[in-house]
Amino acid sequence: MFVPNVCRFVHTRRAAIDRCGPGVDHARVGEYALVTAAVAALAISIATIPEGKLAARLPTTAAKAQALVAQDARSHGVSGAEARKAYARAPYGRAPLRYLYTSGWLDGRKSPASCLFAKTIPGSTTAETVTAIRRNRTLVKRLARMHVSVAQAAGAVVRGASDAC
Repeated sequence: MFVPNVCRFVHTRRAAIDRCGPGVDHARVGEYALVTAAVAALAISIATIPEGKLAARLPTTAAKAQALVAQDARSHGVSGAEARKAYARAPYGRAPLRYLYTSGWLDGRKSPASCLFAKTIPGSTTAETVTAIRRNRTLVKRLARMHVSVAQAAGAVVRGASDAC
């Protein structure tokens, strides 16, 4: 019966263990965990768009990008027309960045928490996304061939996710 004794000790001597008192919760710890989880989910979803084939299928032309956007939209449970509208609204001129923006937008629509954190803390979300993209060497090489930096790609994805809210 070691566990009940420990619980009884913690309950009766809480002031000795936790100097903040019984009525104080540490909200920052919960917020940090939630933010970290949401950013990690966004970064992982970006790094694995879709089924780890983003590097192989990153489009070079607008026609290919629109076809991929419609296909990705169906897998995210969003209508193809809505995804094509998001693609048309993308604030980038180049097809790869527009596609990445729309991929971020689709992930933001699928995961409202990712959307919220991309909107409220874009700096750390972008940093996490940069780290996730850099882990995929094939994607980094493909981006370099298309003259798109990792920072540009991460910025496009995060901006798309934040615009999905």
